[in-house]
Amino acid sequence: MIFRLICLSAFLLIATGCQKPVEETYKRQILSFGTQIDITLYGVERSKADQAIVQIEQQLDVMHNQWHAWRKSSVTKLNSQLQTGNIFQAAPEILPLVIESNNLYIKTQGLFNPAIGKLIELWGFYSDNPEQNGSIPPLESIQKLVDSNPSMTDIIIDGNMLKGTNIDLQIDFGGYAKGYGVDRLVEQLKANDIQNALINAGGDLRAIGKPGKRAWTIAIEHPTQQHALGWIELEDDESVFSSGDYRRNFIQAGKRFHHIIDPRTGFPSQHARAVTVVHNNGAVADASATALMIATKAQWLDIAKNIGLKHLLVVDSDGQLYSDALFAKRLHLTDENMSINILGNL
Repeated sequence: MIFRLICLSAFLLIATGCQKPVEETYKRQILSFGTQIDITLYGVERSKADQAIVQIEQQLDVMHNQWHAWRKSSVTKLNSQLQTGNIFQAAPEILPLVIESNNLYIKTQGLFNPAIGKLIELWGFYSDNPEQNGSIPPLESIQKLVDSNPSMTDIIIDGNMLKGTNIDLQIDFGGYAKGYGVDRLVEQLKANDIQNALINAGGDLRAIGKPGKRAWTIAIEHPTQQHALGWIELEDDESVFSSGDYRRNFIQAGKRFHHIIDPRTGFPSQHARAVTVVHNNGAVADASATALMIATKAQWLDIAKNIGLKHLLVVDSDGQLYSDALFAKRLHLTDENMSINILGNL
């Protein structure tokens, strides 16, 4: 769901005389959330880095099992409880996601809407291999769910008690949980006094500190080309998350159908090929990228301002680039023939 963001940092080994090389940059790869997660730590002793990685692996296992949308998890239990219409006590690992998702639903004018899990499932994206989908859902089934209009405001929140008021509520945190999880991992690193790190979860990332005197540098992949669109140097504690139509999709009759569903139409979003946003909070960045994929051009800047994004970059359906003024200055394009249309200031 992204412009893939490729970490350009490398292992740096410093050797002095006959001393054993000191590993300044420590990097590990972990498979979780259905993607590869790259952990890069700088200026950390190997034993401390190893301990931190073990803790991260444990956290990822717990979060993945709690938040999975269609396998047995805390989320599937939540959906069963919401659909009864009865009041119940929310699981402590789920309640913060419900509350924050509700806030972001409002700030994005309803475009970030985790309550449309039934629509996402109807399109066949509750699968590890959605590219094997063979057909478009029946139009009447799509329209039925659009008319039902399940939303985050259909959940009554009273302290730690929840109640669903729409039988078609089905929560899917797929556009939020990865960012929320990355934030929790960064908190864990900081608690272990690790101040310079980059966590790259399948292209969505958050960086703290910097690797030595230089900045963390990432490339932004073009959504339709094999080469990178450009690259940027990250500042301290920036999250860069993206959403795009080229991940989790299938082709039917020569047309691509992707997993980012517009709750207003019940169909995959049409206004953008890819969106990248920058924010200091990974969860907010994750949800924002999803919402802005669905938004129209006229909504992009207003929604970005309402959320409090630092930067916004959009490749629209025609392949044109749009950005806020400051990000246009930070982004180094790889093709001199490319240009950026300035939306305004954030």
